[in-house]
Amino acid sequence: MRVIRTAAVVCAAFICSAVPAPAAPDAGAESAVLADEFYTRLQAEPVIRRDFYLDTRLNKILAGRGRVVAVDTAGRYKRRYRIVLSGLAASPKITFYVYADGDDYRTLLAVDDLFEFKGQFVVYTPVDSRRDAYIFDIVMEEGAVVVEEGR
Repeated sequence: MRVIRTAAVVCAAFICSAVPAPAAPDAGAESAVLADEFYTRLQAEPVIRRDFYLDTRLNKILAGRGRVVAVDTAGRYKRRYRIVLSGLAASPKITFYVYADGDDYRTLLAVDDLFEFKGQFVVYTPVDSRRDAYIFDIVMEEGAVVVEEGR
C-alpha cells in the first residue's frame, strides 16, 4: 500500500512538471510604446546588447513622436511616402523612417512639425558601431500632427 502511494505521488509530480505552466501575461505582448521608458531601457542596455533589446520589439506596434525632417516619395513596404522624423531623445539618437500611403502627409507636414505616429516596427539599422544612433523603419497605421502651444 505504501509503495502504491509513493508511486502515485511520484507520478503526480512528474505529470505536474510535464504540463507547462501558463505564461505570465506580458504587458508589452500586444504593443511596445516608444516612450520615456523605452528610451531609458535602450540607453541603459550595454552597447553590445542594444541590438538584442531591439530584436525583441521587432514586428510589434510602436507609438512615438519626432520632428519632421522631410517627406519624400522614397516609399517601401507597399507604401508611397516616407516621412523622416528626428527622435526627441538625445541618446541614443533615433531617426524614424515612417512609411505611409496618405497623400495628405505630403502637403500637411512641414519641416520641424511635431508628428506623432503608431505603426509596425519593421527593422532597425545601427548608424555606427558605437550603437548610439539608429534608423527605425515603421509602417504607419495612424499618425497626427501635434499642435503645440505658442506656435
